[in-house]
Amino acid sequence: MIGLKLTQIATGFLLFAASLSGFANEKTITILTQQDVFNDYQQFIAGRDPITLTQYGGTGSRRDVVELVLVQQALKAGGNSYPVKIVKVDNTSDSYSRYIKEITSGTATMGGNSAWFIDLKQINDKVFISEPSIRQGEFEAGLYTTADNADARLSKTLPQIQALTAVVAESWLPDVATLEGIKFKHVLKTQSWDSMVGMLGKKRADVLLAPFQPTADLSMEAGGRKLVPISNVKVGLQGSRHFFVSKASPIGKEVAQSLNLGLAKLREQGTIEKVYRDSGFFNQATRNWNRLN
Repeated sequence: MIGLKLTQIATGFLLFAASLSGFANEKTITILTQQDVFNDYQQFIAGRDPITLTQYGGTGSRRDVVELVLVQQALKAGGNSYPVKIVKVDNTSDSYSRYIKEITSGTATMGGNSAWFIDLKQINDKVFISEPSIRQGEFEAGLYTTADNADARLSKTLPQIQALTAVVAESWLPDVATLEGIKFKHVLKTQSWDSMVGMLGKKRADVLLAPFQPTADLSMEAGGRKLVPISNVKVGLQGSRHFFVSKASPIGKEVAQSLNLGLAKLREQGTIEKVYRDSGFFNQATRNWNRLN
């Protein structure tokens, strides 16, 4: 989820690869995202042109969704003239790793959602890494639990929180490091966001890390369940997040240049901060909450 809210694979990937085959020899920028993000993006866009948007809140809005808008606006601002197409990978057991692998292979031109620099630096021979969209120190998250988990919701002190059981996808390295740094008594590791949510529902775990949401009570719907953050508590994740472009793409270098130029312009204009603020990721409601680390 922090890594990306990403959620099996063999059939899904084959369908995905087939869907891209028509673009293999064309100068089209294919921007990859996950099934759940794509669905929410369609709901959020609702037929509008993403390039013209100036407000980034509303139905379907969340960090992953508005990042799809942000990369398109950055490419445009950077002078890109190639057509753009959003493509998706169906749900997988470890979709964050799959997401990165499909970019490095050149199956798609670039990712539509940011990734941690700690992950990208390991593959910098295969991808162009953009300037940060989320800078060091800017990523804050809540400890989300199910609405009916009274023990978790009533936890206030650090010892009370440490006594809870946290769950995380093992490939989400900054999330793992953050939870272990807080010294939870139990940190369970699984493969995917869906599995994490399922473990909360089955009461095998109490909390997971998730970005704050733009809803009035900061809640989210996941796996048919309502998740809410423990009030007045937040955590910071170390590291920066970046977009990335495949070096295997014949237009990858051009795309990366346009992306970076556009991101610089949007940063100067205040658009990047507004995108994340409107989506609830930079959340004013939690500004004065107690940060555990």
